[in-house]
Amino acid sequence: MTTLTIPKFEQQIIDEKTTNKQWYFFLQGLWKGTPPAAEAAVSVTVSPMTYVATQRGFMVISGGTISAIAFSRDGTTFYSSGETAGSFPLSNGDSLRVTYTVTPTMTFFPQ
Repeated sequence: MTTLTIPKFEQQIIDEKTTNKQWYFFLQGLWKGTPPAAEAAVSVTVSPMTYVATQRGFMVISGGTISAIAFSRDGTTFYSSGETAGSFPLSNGDSLRVTYTVTPTMTFFPQ
């Protein structure tokens, strides 16, 4: 899988009269919607588990026996999703708290 990497600040966007290769591939990836990285399995800890996103993406939660999934933007006030499985969009710093009795599968997909 190709990943989308932002060129370093020092990298000029134009080399002579053409677009620099790193910038070209970065811009092409944005246009095509290339994800920044591959999905990653999340290590599920003890219940209730709180996952804090380190980048924008979405969490897919399935399996196990889940009694509650709650979302927080500030890490303090949590809002019940009313769901026990599914896909949950997250921004950098958002928290997702999962309460369960049988361990679920959690996978994060960067965007």
